[in-house]
Amino acid sequence: MPPIRQLKPEEFFIDPQLRLRVLREPAHRVMVDQHSHDFEELVIILSGRATHQVGRESYQIGAGDVFVLLGGMSHCYPEVHGLSLINVLYDPAHIRLPLADLGTLPGYHALFRVEPTLRRHQHYHNRLKLTIEELGRLAGMVAELDQEIRLHPPGYRFMATMHFMEIVGFLSRCYTRIPALRTREVRPVTQISDLLSYMEQHYRQPLAIDDLLKVAHMSQSSLFRTFRQIMGRSPLDYLIHLRVGKASQLLQRSTLRIREVSDAVGFADSNYFTRQFRTITGVSPREYRRRKV
Repeated sequence: MPPIRQLKPEEFFIDPQLRLRVLREPAHRVMVDQHSHDFEELVIILSGRATHQVGRESYQIGAGDVFVLLGGMSHCYPEVHGLSLINVLYDPAHIRLPLADLGTLPGYHALFRVEPTLRRHQHYHNRLKLTIEELGRLAGMVAELDQEIRLHPPGYRFMATMHFMEIVGFLSRCYTRIPALRTREVRPVTQISDLLSYMEQHYRQPLAIDDLLKVAHMSQSSLFRTFRQIMGRSPLDYLIHLRVGKASQLLQRSTLRIREVSDAVGFADSNYFTRQFRTITGVSPREYRRRKV
């Protein structure tokens, strides 16, 4: 395999303060040499078909397909037939979208977190497929995003971010509306995505392993193995990180006392909360609040 070209952010993002860009490929050419980049890429297939290669795995894509490529994933298009697509390039660490309650949608986790990770680590070909109507609506949203970035009128960073949030929310809803597919390949996506959504909605409650097993419909060994493969940590460790993240937001935005913050995010013991918060963030909750004031 030839060397993989590493694309740099400065090659694509015009504004260093807004790492967001729309690239249109109305007649995509054959691309046999793989490339990768640190930022993420939302791929929208408008028409035609092609062979998409990610790492050593290849699969067929066509009109209506939508999928996400994470940073560091190498890919190319070794075979194309009338392929027209849109790439929305974005750096999630730089944009820091206010997700609010988006995490309660299983489709958000499936499209932007679970599927791309499975595609990176194993032979996985599933992806979101939009109807003609949905594809047309999405194309309109992308056009508004593209116009803000290209024309950059006053306030365009705010407006461009808003349009991108609309796209992410729309696609998450589209994925959530898909009837649950229970094939062997797709099952882990729906199970883990449903579980992530459940944890987002119920993190304040005293969740136990048995609760998570019932939601995921998996054995304990399968859940721990699959969850760690996709999310990089155990379900309970993920829950602790989720609670600490919610606590960080409360410490910045509210005047609740530390014990009240601990209770609000699901920790029964405020001392245990403080220890976990310090382990994850490197500072105590009190010091974190002082630094963010």
